[in-house]
Amino acid sequence: MSSTSPPSSPKSTAKNGGGAISNVMNQNNESHLHRRRRQQQQNESSSSFDGFLTSKLLLRILGVLLFLCVLSSLYLGSYYHVHHQDYAKATEMKQKKDDFIRRGGDKATTAITISDEDSNTITETDSKEPSAIHEKVVFESIIERVKWTGEQCNSVPEHHVDTLTTSLKKATDLPPLPEGGVAVALKKWLDSEHDNNNNNDNDVYPICYLPPPKSCDVTSYTLVIMSHTTERLEAFMDPLADMVNSWPGLTEIIIVWNSPRTTLTSVNDKKQQQYAIKLLSWDTDPNHPLRIFFSLEEGLANNLLNRYHPKIQPKNEAVFYFDDDGPFFSKEAMVDSGLEMWKRNSNVQVGAFPRNIRYLSKRMKEAGKKGLMDSIDIVTNNVHGDSGATYPPFTPFCRNATGDHVEYNYFTFPDYNAHMLLPSGSILHRNFLCFIWHPAFEELRTWVVHHKTMPDDMTVSTLVSHLSGRAPRTVPQKINSFNSGRRLTEDSSEYYYDTSANDAPIPN
Repeated sequence: MSSTSPPSSPKSTAKNGGGAISNVMNQNNESHLHRRRRQQQQNESSSSFDGFLTSKLLLRILGVLLFLCVLSSLYLGSYYHVHHQDYAKATEMKQKKDDFIRRGGDKATTAITISDEDSNTITETDSKEPSAIHEKVVFESIIERVKWTGEQCNSVPEHHVDTLTTSLKKATDLPPLPEGGVAVALKKWLDSEHDNNNNNDNDVYPICYLPPPKSCDVTSYTLVIMSHTTERLEAFMDPLADMVNSWPGLTEIIIVWNSPRTTLTSVNDKKQQQYAIKLLSWDTDPNHPLRIFFSLEEGLANNLLNRYHPKIQPKNEAVFYFDDDGPFFSKEAMVDSGLEMWKRNSNVQVGAFPRNIRYLSKRMKEAGKKGLMDSIDIVTNNVHGDSGATYPPFTPFCRNATGDHVEYNYFTFPDYNAHMLLPSGSILHRNFLCFIWHPAFEELRTWVVHHKTMPDDMTVSTLVSHLSGRAPRTVPQKINSFNSGRRLTEDSSEYYYDTSANDAPIPN
């Protein structure tokens, strides 16, 4: 017998049919899930690719910008190297020259144009001070000042001509130097210097440079005393001993000796001999700041100007001067006050022993009074130095055109109306030594030597003022310092013989 399967019941049939539907749905869900995952992967892949493209584009843009920056830097650097230096030198020298000339009126009307050729010629490569001014600029400014003075003298009104009624006594039979002769001498020198440069002549006087207007970083200084006789050794050696022990910054002392060495080695007077031996021992002591400059052994004659000779070679920019017989001012006056004043005005002469010139004509008195008032305004408005100030013009002295004469006032020490400074207690920048002994001023030095009063003090002070285009600066001769704080006050009890003269703008 064959056997057969039993027939399915309705419940069993329904159960089997539901399982088939469930399988189909699961398959559809899995297929949908796979499609979503593929789509998500495709989206993520597309997003990653877009991000990659964006990042790559940004990198390229940054690379291009960096490359352009490098090119710009190279171009600007090349442009500065090729063009800017020459332009800066020419512009700086032009500005200095325009500011330096003192002719009165508007600067624009007094400026001298510097050609490109001159700008290349006037360089500062040989100067130790970056702001120093070449001698050519200085000499040309003096020449222009002489021209301006001549113009002023030729335009003086008739009522100011030959107005002097006082008879003057001559101080010497030596004829005066020609009026405006300094311009002729300087022009001659500039022409000869041009010829020397063309001939490549190396045996010429070195180039001089005007000092910078400020030397605020200077902390040390040189002290110079000139003498020729053992009779004055005690007068200056005792003060020197105190200075060495108590003056900060005194790193060098130069004794300019205008006599043979034998005047120190062969001394009859016992006291003078002791001082001479001590002076020579200081000179040979390597630990002592003093050294002796024997003028005659250096090829110089006995000349009052030897203390300003470049051969003394001071190692410091600031150079203090005292006469061998004094007066010797205090540390407070010279260091605390004088040196600080000089630091802020290092292109002028600074000192504590002032003199002035008496103007005799009404015209010169009026012009001098106006210049004094203008100078006071400069000082009061520029307490830290007047390097940026425009100085008033020099007072024209018209001897030939108007019969002007002046007198040297040696009766007072007018601090606030000083035209010159005596050497004792004065401070100069060492750069001025080159100018004082410059060949262009040889006629002036010869005249001083042959004048019976040998006015080296007046000559040096006046020459420095004309070189710088500015008046000297004065400091009190004696200062009281108090223990409380750092206050310094002026004391006029010792060397001011007639302080009332300071109240009068122009002494009569």
